Amino acid sequence: MFDEMDRLRDEKELSGLLTHYAVLGAADRQVWQDRLLDREGVEARQLVRLYGELLAYGWLDQNTGLTPVLRRGEAPASYRITTAGLRALKQLRAEQTAA
Repeated sequence: MFDEMDRLRDEKELSGLLTHYAVLGAADRQVWQDRLLDREGVEARQLVRLYGELLAYGWLDQNTGLTPVLRRGEAPASYRITTAGLRALKQLRAEQTAA
C-alpha cells in the first residue's frame, strides 16, 4: 500500500519544497505565494514532479485563476500550503523528534 507520508519522510526534496511553502505561509496561510522555479540540487523536471505530488496529496493549493500580471520567467501568486500540508509536516517533525 502506498503511503504519501513515506514519500515525505524519504524524499528530502519533497519535504523541503513543502517546508518552503510552510515558511512563506507562516504569517498568513491564505496568501498565494510565487512558484519556486528552481531549487539547488533539484533538476527542473524533478521539481515539476514534486509540485505534482504535493498537489495530488492535497498539501498545496494551486491558484489557476486570479493571478497578477504575468511576467516572463516568473509564476507569481501560484501556490499556498494547505491545512493538510501543515498537518503532514507537523507529523513528520513529531516522528523525527521521537526518533
